[in-house]
Formats: sequence, C-alpha cells, structure tokens
Amino acid sequence: MVGRRGFLTGAAAALAAPRLARAGAGIEARDVLGNRVALPAPPERIVLLDATDLISMAALIAAPGARLAGWANVPRLDLGRADWLAPEGLPVVGKLSPDTVSAEGILALSPDLVVASAYMLPPGGSVLENVLRAAGIPLAWTGGHDRALPPGDKLDRAMGFWGAVLDRPQAARELAAWGRARFDAVRAATSGPRPRTYMEIMSTYDTCCWAAGHAFWGGIFEIAGGRLLEASDGWGAKLGPEGLIAFDPEVYIATGGSFAPDLQPGIAPGLDPEQGREGLARAAARPALKDSAATRAGRVHGIWSGLATAPLMAPVLADCLGAWLHPETGANLDPGRTLTALNDRFARPLPGPLWLSLDAA
Repeated sequence: MVGRRGFLTGAAAALAAPRLARAGAGIEARDVLGNRVALPAPPERIVLLDATDLISMAALIAAPGARLAGWANVPRLDLGRADWLAPEGLPVVGKLSPDTVSAEGILALSPDLVVASAYMLPPGGSVLENVLRAAGIPLAWTGGHDRALPPGDKLDRAMGFWGAVLDRPQAARELAAWGRARFDAVRAATSGPRPRTYMEIMSTYDTCCWAAGHAFWGGIFEIAGGRLLEASDGWGAKLGPEGLIAFDPEVYIATGGSFAPDLQPGIAPGLDPEQGREGLARAAARPALKDSAATRAGRVHGIWSGLATAPLMAPVLADCLGAWLHPETGANLDPGRTLTALNDRFARPLPGPLWLSLDAA
C-alpha cells in the first residue's frame, strides 16, 4: 500500500499548479483555464455545474457536501453504491446538458462560488455567464475544452485550484505529483506496437458503435500506448457496424455504469462484479464485435465511467489501460494498488468494481 509519503514522489512536477494566495481572509486561485479567481473568504456555498468535481473535493476534505449549496450534471457522477459520498437533498440546478442549467435556480441558492466545466458553462460571454457575473458571483472552470490540456496538466491545475479554494494546497500538490508519477510509470511500461483499440464511450446492448474520439481520449491513450480509431477528432463518433468490423480491434474496452443496468454493463462502485462481467460478455457478443480479434483473444475489458470523467481518477485509468494494452511490458502495472493509494485520501474508500475483464475464451 502506498501511504501519504508516496504522494510526495515527483513533487517538483506540481510546482506549476495554481497556488493559494491569502490577503487577510481572502483567497486567490487560478482555475484550469488560467482565470484568476478572487474570493473574499473561503467559500461555504459552492455550486458545482459538473458534479464530478465532488471527487476532487472529497480527496482534500472529509465532508465536501457541507461546502455545497447545489449542483448539476449529477448522473455523470454515477457513484453506484457509494452514495454516501453524495450529499442528501442537495438542490439540483441542471441536468446533463448546458441548456438545462437554471440561472434562477443558482441565484436562489446565494452561492459564493460557481464551478463549472467548459461544456456545462461555455466561457466567453454566454447568457448564463453574464447573468452570474452581473450578480457578482465568482466563477471558475475545472474542465476545459477537450484538446486544451494533457491529463497531467489537467490534474495539476484542477487539484491546484481545489487546493487553493479549500485551503489544502499541500495535499493538492501531493495528489498532483502522485498522478504525474503514475502517468510517467505507465508511459515507461508501455513500449512496443500500439494495439488497435475500440474504446466504446456509450456501451449499450442494443446499439453500436460509439467510438472514443481523440480530443477527449487521445491524451490518456498516448500515455498508455493504444491506437484509437481514426474516425473522430472530437469527443466521439457513431460508427456503423461495418466500420468496426473492418477495424477489427485487438482490444475492446466498454464503458459501464450503474444508472442503466438493463442497457449497459454494470460497472460502478459497490455493484456485483459477476453481473458486471455478464454484461461485459453481452456487450462483446454483439454482431460487430463477436468475431473480432479482441473477443477471440479474450482482450475484453470494461471501466466505470467515473474513471474517465473525474481528473483525479485518471491515474487509475492509465494503469488499467497500460496493463490491458501491453500485458507483457505492463505486467507490473497494478490499478488496484493505485486505487488503494488514492483511497487513502478519502474519508471512506471507493469500492470496486471500477474496472473488469473477461478471461480468454
């Protein structure tokens, strides 16, 4: 098990992360987009427009829900049976898309800080941004546009921002340095040819085939040594079954969750791993995949969506991908050990399964 000292490895890499600057009781921070965020006092009524920021907060303070006034995009968090992490009764100000966010709902909560992703609150003068700024509410972004930052830089900046806002700068630097060290270890262990990889971003039993795009996924696959489909430069692309059959992936990775167990593999904290594997096998048995090189070789895997959506989970995802894509040179990569190190930072650990694999046929 890696304790807190393990997080200090490579701390110099995190020195570029946003820092805390205090003047009296005030706080200054830099968000992921590089914006200066000035607060008169530590925020106590934060509104999250991307609920996955709760993961970063939970690694720094024991009761992140006590600092929240409301949130949006809650299904994206998808905590499964780890629902103790989600604050009960927290007002919801929006659903899964930016057009559902209610300015009136946010204003009614009297927040002292609104934190968003660039998707949920596009920066640069949207109506919602203008309304919130006119009301004097500080704004910050912890997620930029897809191509904006490599995974290591995104982790540095996101944790640096939360370390400043929550007055936990040292812990945030340790976490960012730990993540950088994991990325470096995975990159070093994944030499050799890059296998053709079908990373499916919306794995459902009755449809096919949503392929991961390079803009969102390219950075983590560059670290782990995989070759994605060339079909999309964006977040993802819908392929026809014929296109996937022609690609003939050597590795198939599904995305699962807990909010639609009848439609997708059940892979999320606290769910039954055997049922998750059954769902994974069902996904791999669809016509476009059942005769693929990946299925024939038993290189079929699945992840909880949270490994991709929360920056702090990216080192765990990198370990998974490196071990799956390069089983020989990456044999010593251990995502379980990486998750244990991260779980040391939470008041209660996130239980598995956060990833699953099928055995070779």
